[in-house]
Amino acid sequence: MKKALALILLAALLLSLTACGAGGGTGDGGVTVPEGLKIAEEGDGYTFIVPEEWVVDATTGITTAYVSPVDTSNITLVRVKTDDTPEAYFAASEERLASLFEGYTLLDAACSDNTTFGGKSAIVRVYGGKLLGTPYIIKQYLCKSGDYLYLFTATAEDVTLDAILSEEDSNEKKRYEKFEKMADTSASYFAFAGTAYPPAEEEGEPPVTNADGLVLISDPAISRHSLYVPAAWTPDLRNGMTSATREGAVLTLLYEIPREGTPGEYWERMDRDYKTLYEGYDLIEEECSKPAEDEADVELWVDGRQAVRYVFTFTRAGVTYKTQKFLILEGIYVYTLTYTAVYTGDGQDAYTAYLSDLDAILRAFTFD
Repeated sequence: MKKALALILLAALLLSLTACGAGGGTGDGGVTVPEGLKIAEEGDGYTFIVPEEWVVDATTGITTAYVSPVDTSNITLVRVKTDDTPEAYFAASEERLASLFEGYTLLDAACSDNTTFGGKSAIVRVYGGKLLGTPYIIKQYLCKSGDYLYLFTATAEDVTLDAILSEEDSNEKKRYEKFEKMADTSASYFAFAGTAYPPAEEEGEPPVTNADGLVLISDPAISRHSLYVPAAWTPDLRNGMTSATREGAVLTLLYEIPREGTPGEYWERMDRDYKTLYEGYDLIEEECSKPAEDEADVELWVDGRQAVRYVFTFTRAGVTYKTQKFLILEGIYVYTLTYTAVYTGDGQDAYTAYLSDLDAILRAFTFD
């Protein structure tokens, strides 16, 4: 993430102009956010909208929304105080861009001088090249409002110009096209005070299903895994996680680079935390499957990867819940798939009712 943010700073502040923090204002207030999007920042007279499932980070002083912990392709918003027009700013920065990026290429065919940003006239430029050996495609909206130039920058990481210009429908090209579409959606909903949002699309794309009729709720082109759930489950992609709910039950999928060396050590930390966080926490050892050193002893596999399962109960507001937590090691990441539901132990509870759903979800899950 730090590498991606460093690129943003280089690309956005090319002329070493005085950058004014994009945050700190009270914003418009009362903004109605379109479905599938969320407010990343309400600044001084503007609202910055991003895809709902993306992770927002403002720790650098510049609000950035990136796709996921795995894919740090991102969009960012910066404003600089300058007398330059967008055209003059870009023209003055092109030489610097060429010196920063190996193989810098401006895609003239992708440039537009007949577009708007936040209801105001803007230009958009698309260029690519390598920085520190990593290829990037950058799409940047430039718009002038008052004394400030606004730079909305979409940075796709690990994408080559050859891939997106090729007629071949490669995974790299699909991933970029999906990223570009979501970034353009974010740009289209950026609003200065007093401007209106464009009308929402009446119809969305139909859901993707597998051969068993389960619905895809993750985006493999971005997340690089496919999580399917039965149609009766409702996806909830807020807060930077993949999640789905059904009456009395919730399913979540998270992934991170662990501090610990093994899934077992990773679980030991969680186990200690849960004893503090969860009232009545009780680990049900006989239902758990533990890590195995020998492949022949592995009890549980998920898409060909060894998985371990921990089962526990806890109480919240007088209601007992039962959880199955699956830890799956993929590369340097630990994926944690968690199933939690109301539990009474009489066989008539939500936990028991949806176990067949959980089995189907595990069978359908794949890494891409």
